[in-house]
Amino acid sequence: MSASRQHQVAPTQIGSILGSSIPQPGLPVSTIDGKPYAWGGIHTPNWSAELGGDNKLVVTTMNVNEILKVNILDGLDFQGTLGYSTNNAARDEQYLSIDWYQYDGTPIQNENSPYPAKEKSSYTKSSARTDNYTASAFLTYKKLFDEAHDISLMGGVQYDYAAYDYSGTKAMDVEAAIESLNGKGQVYIDKVDRWEEAILSYFGRLNYNYKSRYMVEVNARYDGSSKFLPKNRWNFFWGASAGWRITEEKFMENLRDYVNELKLRASYGEVGNQNGIGRYDGIQLYNYKSNSGALLGNSKGTYVESAGLVSTVRTWERIYNYNLGIDFGFFNNRLTGTFEIFKKKNDNMLVSRLHSGVLGGTAPSTNSGKFEANGYDVSLTWHDKIGSFNYHVGGTLTYMTNKLVDGGNIVVSAGYNEAVNGYPLNSVFGYRYVGKVQNQDQLDYYVDKYVGSNSIALPANLRLGDHMYEDVNKDGKLTQDDLVFLGSDDPKYSFSFNFGCEWKGFDFNTVFQGVGKRTIYREIDSWKVPFKAIWLNTTNQSVGNVWSPETPNNHFPTYSNSNDINNYNYIPSTWSADNGAYLRLKEIVLGYTLPKAWMNKSGFISNLRIYVSGADLWEKSYITDGWDPEATRKVENKQRYPFNRTVTFGVNATF
Repeated sequence: MSASRQHQVAPTQIGSILGSSIPQPGLPVSTIDGKPYAWGGIHTPNWSAELGGDNKLVVTTMNVNEILKVNILDGLDFQGTLGYSTNNAARDEQYLSIDWYQYDGTPIQNENSPYPAKEKSSYTKSSARTDNYTASAFLTYKKLFDEAHDISLMGGVQYDYAAYDYSGTKAMDVEAAIESLNGKGQVYIDKVDRWEEAILSYFGRLNYNYKSRYMVEVNARYDGSSKFLPKNRWNFFWGASAGWRITEEKFMENLRDYVNELKLRASYGEVGNQNGIGRYDGIQLYNYKSNSGALLGNSKGTYVESAGLVSTVRTWERIYNYNLGIDFGFFNNRLTGTFEIFKKKNDNMLVSRLHSGVLGGTAPSTNSGKFEANGYDVSLTWHDKIGSFNYHVGGTLTYMTNKLVDGGNIVVSAGYNEAVNGYPLNSVFGYRYVGKVQNQDQLDYYVDKYVGSNSIALPANLRLGDHMYEDVNKDGKLTQDDLVFLGSDDPKYSFSFNFGCEWKGFDFNTVFQGVGKRTIYREIDSWKVPFKAIWLNTTNQSVGNVWSPETPNNHFPTYSNSNDINNYNYIPSTWSADNGAYLRLKEIVLGYTLPKAWMNKSGFISNLRIYVSGADLWEKSYITDGWDPEATRKVENKQRYPFNRTVTFGVNATF
């Protein structure tokens, strides 16, 4: 049993501060006499954090978990578990108005101050409670026959239930000095949310082991989820695996000095997936709109509208997993490793379907997709010692590719495509870049040929140093039909390798990590395109690498603050989609542990280690927008933080 209570305080307006536009260089953080400073519509964000109100949260949790174990007979055991946890959160959130001043301390008296406006200030009081109940019971039977046949049987049931309840009240036009619910303006229910969900599972497993040489396991489960309608709620899943330790065979006895472990294993399994299914997706819900309809007399009407189309046939996704692997250890297990190949299939993947425009709404996703993925994993480790010098070196490599067989889109668009039939998930399509306009004759020819026959917004005022794209299908036009597959946003190859050693109290460890093949296309914005927004600072990745008649082979096109020019130059293409492969020094640590004899003399310290470590200190990357290659495709604007390099000095002491 455990319980806790936490008090948290954060600025209410911290979200808008972190998401605000980057201020101009040199913008003061305060007036000359230390008051909140604003210039035009730009408010220095630090004051929103300091004076914009507090968001106070009190979280109380309690967990109870009880286990009952009973030995019924020799080899037959029962275990039951009951668990309960509750989480209560009470929040008081002030959103306050702030008075702003000119740099000389003169109050601003226009629409920019107070900001937020006094009547928009608010106090929100809310509470939320989450309850979780868990109950499970299972029987286990184990028996060893003839000192060779080891059999284990297990069967049981598990039930999980969760409930959530939230309500919040909001008052407008508040007094900052009153730290409780108050307001001279409207007081109303801000939000109400309530849900329940449960899953019930029956499961069983059979294990057989013959002299640690042959191993077989069969498992099965029958799952029911409240997320599905009763007719689709239950499904049966099963799996089996087998292993053969070849080194336990008699014919391997003469090789055991060199081959210490050699094991083949294979498995097949069917597992269920309900991710992406809402708690009430199969039920037709309605939105109650109060005082929101047409004007009837002196007030607006109240009406009920559909919350959207629903599917009554959705059920568990069934994922088929195939795996074949080998584990090995050679030379007194100095060399160890694994190699395995795998395949996954999903013949009823939850996908969205395109329907006719006369449908009148957004169609719900259905179990109509077909998906395949396959790949392999490799890991190797060598560890040895030379005298008092111990060392190890190892590495891992994973390759995985996938394809959406059916259920996705059949029409591609420029840029990121989540699901296209016949291609990997998260594919990137773009135009084939064929170089920059180098001279006037080339410019005239390209403009005359394509300005009137394109659908890629080719500007008529194209300049020297701007991009050219290929008419792939040779129809004399630049259109969506010229898109080509550029790759997938999901890495195909992921790898790492490490090295470490110990010698006379010194220890050293380092880890490199990277990706071998990934295609990244990030959307056009002011942080990707140099000088796209003239009122902001620009990133510096293009400096010294921009086209000019003297540097015709430089990477970036001629600078421009024209949206038409920039949007054309940076459309998805073989030029703007980056090679996401990288190698990074993920971690490096050097430490020294003082001799035990020295520590014994201290009388109170038994162990002392001094160390220095570094994280992300170096990388080799092909990203051209200057940002972290590990960042996802979705990052944009200020979310694209540059590389962070961390160096830590520390001491580990045991008293």
